[in-house]
Amino acid sequence: MTTIGIALALAAALLAQTAIVRMVASEGLPTDLVLIVVIFAALSRGRLAGLWTGTAGGLLQDMLSGGIIGISGLAKSITGVLVGIAGSRFIIETIWQHVVVIVLASTFHTVSVLGVYALVGAVPAATATFVLSRAAAEGVLGISALTLARAVPVAVQRLSRRRAARRSWAVSHHG
Repeated sequence: MTTIGIALALAAALLAQTAIVRMVASEGLPTDLVLIVVIFAALSRGRLAGLWTGTAGGLLQDMLSGGIIGISGLAKSITGVLVGIAGSRFIIETIWQHVVVIVLASTFHTVSVLGVYALVGAVPAATATFVLSRAAAEGVLGISALTLARAVPVAVQRLSRRRAARRSWAVSHHG
């Protein structure tokens, strides 16, 4: 992911999280699209990208959601750094390795947010079922996003080859 790609993905995740998901989903849908962008930024670009993507995405998400500003930014920053460190220490290439990273990062992030809320005395009601269902939902969304991100360039490349083959065929048969 390039810096521009991260910024565009973050903007799309924020838009989807604040507008589309709220309109379509029930109140209990446990997903954090911004966190998924933070995880992929950290895996592809390292801990500094995870730190800054988490900080920017979390702060913007806090401002747009009406929560306590800074809690999500702090939790996403720490999560991004940890995922970036894990990505530099381990080879994470397969879908299942990504699932493990996403589920662990989501669980850590959710527990971190709940812990900070507990420190400031504004503990939201949450159970282990909520934490695990959120991790599972984000795992599914993350793998869907990864699969799509891997499929789109391949499809574009195939289309380009087909167009080039058609042009060369047309030139050789009409020229």
